Amino acid sequence: MLERGHIEFIQSQVLPWQRIGPGLARPDAEIKLLSRDPADGACSTLVRYPVGWSRSGPEHILADEEFYVLDGSLEMDGHVYPADSYAYLPAGWTRNEMSAPEGCVLLAFYNREPILIGQAGDGSAETANGAIRHLDVAAMAWDMTLNDPNLKHLGISRKDLRTDPDTGERTFLSLILPQASPQGGEGPQEIHPVVEEAYVISGSLTGPQGTMYPGAYFWRPPGIAHGPFGARWGSVSLIRFVGGKHVNQWTEENASFRYDAPYDPILPDDLRVLSKIPWTPPSAY
Repeated sequence: MLERGHIEFIQSQVLPWQRIGPGLARPDAEIKLLSRDPADGACSTLVRYPVGWSRSGPEHILADEEFYVLDGSLEMDGHVYPADSYAYLPAGWTRNEMSAPEGCVLLAFYNREPILIGQAGDGSAETANGAIRHLDVAAMAWDMTLNDPNLKHLGISRKDLRTDPDTGERTFLSLILPQASPQGGEGPQEIHPVVEEAYVISGSLTGPQGTMYPGAYFWRPPGIAHGPFGARWGSVSLIRFVGGKHVNQWTEENASFRYDAPYDPILPDDLRVLSKIPWTPPSAY
């Protein structure tokens, strides 16, 4: 987990689609690799299933699979996952039949190399306490409870998708209100003792590294001061805290905020060249 470099941030639009190699989950689909741990193969990806895609098992993978459907729908053993569906399937979960009649794009997270095994699992994954077969996220209510006064200016609401009772790891949707910025154009910075990972689904979110638009992704290792953030027209992001329980710690000094902060990413060597690829943000006019 800690072998991944600091990515803050990259627009996934500049990453190439690539075929998944043989022996890994979904070898006949395409992925954009957002980040990967070279030590154990844990990875965060966009997965694209073409129209009419199908696959027959039985099979399972040797990794927990956590996914959120962004577009289209995925079918698995007669169960349909339309857009805004979430699932957490522990390692060993058996897939007998999978298909995407209309195509599908989803975010998928694996806690180790997702090695594909061409046989059924032992059945324990399907009855595990932490398994979440399906959440209809669109039908869930937003939790508008303020949990940190230093974030009051963002008007944050959440939809909690998963919290690990043993490690405290957490996955949730985060909604930030429009025209949200720190009072006076400055504020303290946050620090977390665990990894924070995020993918912007809609709107835009601005911080010291520039403005993130839909498709923006970051992986921030523990102990790094970040922010303050603001959102001119609001945003929705999927956020994961990885490696333990999320805690907000705050700097004593304030940092400045501006909506027109230039794109100034922090990227590992293998991604740095991509920061120079032209990309045009969506326009409101």
